[in-house]
Amino acid sequence: MAAALGFLFPQTAAARETRRELSELPDDLLRDIGLNRGDISFAADAVASGRGDPTRDALDRLNWSAGHRAAAARSSAKRRPAAALASLALASAVAVLALAVTSPSVPAGDARVERGKYLVTFGGCHDCHTPGYFFGKPDMKRFLGGSEVGFEIPGLGVFHGPNLTPDRETGIGRWSSEEIATAITTGKRPDGRILAPIMPWHAFAALTGEDVGAVVAFLKSLPPVKNKVPGPFGPTEKPTSFVMKIVAPEPAATALPAQK
Repeated sequence: MAAALGFLFPQTAAARETRRELSELPDDLLRDIGLNRGDISFAADAVASGRGDPTRDALDRLNWSAGHRAAAARSSAKRRPAAALASLALASAVAVLALAVTSPSVPAGDARVERGKYLVTFGGCHDCHTPGYFFGKPDMKRFLGGSEVGFEIPGLGVFHGPNLTPDRETGIGRWSSEEIATAITTGKRPDGRILAPIMPWHAFAALTGEDVGAVVAFLKSLPPVKNKVPGPFGPTEKPTSFVMKIVAPEPAATALPAQK
């Protein structure tokens, strides 16, 4: 892939130089080649290293044919002759990755995806995010598709384990890989909301960067499930689905006097 950009981005150039070059492209030119501003860091790293990373949001959207992508680049080049070389070069490079990875899934045997599956399973994500789990009948056809049972956190409200599949409307299909990784390790969603304390991101923050990437790879490899979970509900709002509550014990009964 780096060879495809050899005349524009030398293989010895650091990823930051590639990022700078991509950052200077106008938004519509980036869109023509299947990228947005949030994808620049990944695309730069991939171009600079020659590696294809199937976990990133950029690749998830690169499912056009190489011919279609090149045609879009040529069309953009007509509008901006000065950007023609950059457009055609990057279009060729990302098309190589796009053809190597089918969106939105990656090969089942991919070692990184398998590592992510192991971590997600060991981390218990299935428990809170798969429909039916808390009824003893997990719906594996909707694996990680969001729970119908919420957790009540006193003073905060009720929170249901959301849909973690790549569905773009009800899941995390619109989140970039970086945004998913941030949520996993810092508890911060792309919209700025902090995840409920029941989400163990404090523990996941200890994951290595490689393991976080593996988890993201696995989540992006899942088949999309269309399922919008209820809520979240504030402490004064009435939940619309099942709730697990923390219930204080009843006061102990007063002991009866001993019989004489």
